[in-house]
Amino acid sequence: MNIIAVEDKPASESEEKALALKSKVDSLTVVDQASYDAANAINAEAYRLRKAFHEWFDPIDDASKKQRQATIAQGKKIDDPFDYVIKVTGSKAAAWMRAEQDKARETKRIAEEAARKAAEDAQIKAAEELQAAGLTNAAEALLDAPVVIPKVVVEAPAKADGVYYTDRYSAEVVDLMTLVKAVAEGKAPISAICANEVYLGQWARMSRGAEAMPGVRVVKTTTQGRKQ
Repeated sequence: MNIIAVEDKPASESEEKALALKSKVDSLTVVDQASYDAANAINAEAYRLRKAFHEWFDPIDDASKKQRQATIAQGKKIDDPFDYVIKVTGSKAAAWMRAEQDKARETKRIAEEAARKAAEDAQIKAAEELQAAGLTNAAEALLDAPVVIPKVVVEAPAKADGVYYTDRYSAEVVDLMTLVKAVAEGKAPISAICANEVYLGQWARMSRGAEAMPGVRVVKTTTQGRKQ
């Protein structure tokens, strides 16, 4: 692969000229015809110098971009299949693992509830037997004592060596109007919705400030171009 070398002298000279013009602009204020003409003289010079720089720089930049694009394309041919395999196998394995872990948690919950009930029933039965034997104090003490619940162990699926699982949560709007109403009523934060700046920009350009929209202000910015 060839490495494209960029001469430093033309770039340095162009940078010096650009910075010199920039220093002039920083101290320039357009207040009358003379300062307006001065601003446009600097403007024209900037156009000229930029054009001259890009006539030298663009062929080098284009060659560099093509070289970089070829390198990226070469890498993608190898990375894409690997990325696909990693993503698909990881997704399938993670879905199964989470489902099995959920099953194990539910099985454990049910087993713990059953163990708790069995322990409570056994404690009550023992207290009743003590009471029947005339050992009232012992029966009351037994009922006041905490229930001893045997530890429940449920076998969980074994994770592969070196893997870990991360739960990521995202949201999708299923009813925009309901969300908008919730924001208006203070039931949801205003940050839950955002203005569609692309649409608003198109609307502003189409209406050219002749129309109004609640909560929106049309901003008019005038720029100057130059025929070349």
